[in-house]
Amino acid sequence: MESRTRWIAGKIRLGWIFLALGALVVIVGLLAQVQFADSTYNFRIVTGLGILFIGIGAGYLLRYRTALKDDQAARRLNAEERDERTLLIRARAGNRAYWVTAVILYIGLMWVSFSANGSLPTLSEDSLWFFLAAAVVIPFGVYAISMVIDQKSL
Repeated sequence: MESRTRWIAGKIRLGWIFLALGALVVIVGLLAQVQFADSTYNFRIVTGLGILFIGIGAGYLLRYRTALKDDQAARRLNAEERDERTLLIRARAGNRAYWVTAVILYIGLMWVSFSANGSLPTLSEDSLWFFLAAAVVIPFGVYAISMVIDQKSL
């Protein structure tokens, strides 16, 4: 009981750390945007990173806060997170997502290489942005779908 409560309290503490770090990074990003408005650097990326940290922290707090108050939920969450089957499913899904990422990035690198010598057209900034966004979103989709499929089959 005590180790489970300490484990959940540690996760909640981590959530608060991410939340505070995110708020700090957002404030720094906003101040930098105002202070260096004439700079060619776009400080919105710093603010976006802070928003990501806030989201991670809020996710931790939402997930583990209720488990701290409810012993049944704490047991279920503890078993779910440390279950060997769940760890195997996550590892398999992560492996698939890694290989999809590797293939997408290899295609991108080859495209840039061939476009440098004129064999392929050069990617515009917009095309490159969409390619990089796909390199993030597609592997996440592969990971999520793999988790669902493996949950049913294993």
